[in-house]
Amino acid sequence: MENQLAKSTEERTFQYQDSLPSLPVPSLEESLKKYLESVKPFANEEEYKNTEAIVQKFQNGIGEKLQQKLLQRAKGRRNWVFVIVFIE
Repeated sequence: MENQLAKSTEERTFQYQDSLPSLPVPSLEESLKKYLESVKPFANEEEYKNTEAIVQKFQNGIGEKLQQKLLQRAKGRRNWVFVIVFIE
């Protein structure tokens, strides 16, 4: 174990970053399904039904346009998840 600890301190945090594959962009449907699954334990029946309606409206409205922008972003960047926000 002592030998493993000594070896691990020689490695850098992002040493293997370039050798890792890029994360795939999940489908809009998959993302929304996971969102609804994560909300369900915290909402009562009425709140959940309302949330489902909002998600459906998003999916059929601006959601697809935003998904396409995300796919375009993923084509031009290695890490499409990483966003820098500047606050003045």
